[in-house]
Amino acid sequence: MDGRTTISENVFIEVAREAMKKIEDVFREEKKGGLSGLTRIFAERFAPQIAVKKTEPGEGEGGPGTVSFEVKLTVVYGVKIPEVAGKVRERIITDVEALTGYKVEKVDIVIDRIVKPEEVQQEEKKEKPL
Repeated sequence: MDGRTTISENVFIEVAREAMKKIEDVFREEKKGGLSGLTRIFAERFAPQIAVKKTEPGEGEGGPGTVSFEVKLTVVYGVKIPEVAGKVRERIITDVEALTGYKVEKVDIVIDRIVKPEEVQQEEKKEKPL
């Protein structure tokens, strides 16, 4: 059957965002107790910024298109940045390739900001009405 399927860059961004939600280190420290409830606030306030560059397969080429990402992250102070970046990169590549059929050429990770746990707790207090 003839026809062409094109996947919007917005879809790639959503797939990457969902992939990152699976990696708790991106949003919080590996601590239990008081910090464990901060994930939602942190995720909303410091959501990753994702840029995508997509290349469609050329005319007559049977292979998949390719996609590259630049992901700007905020992490909580105390996480191992290279470990978090590696997990994010791996998860994005796995999910994007599995769901879209596109080949991920690269995932550049930019750690844009480090937030101290106290800052996240202050944000949480602002959210709660008195």
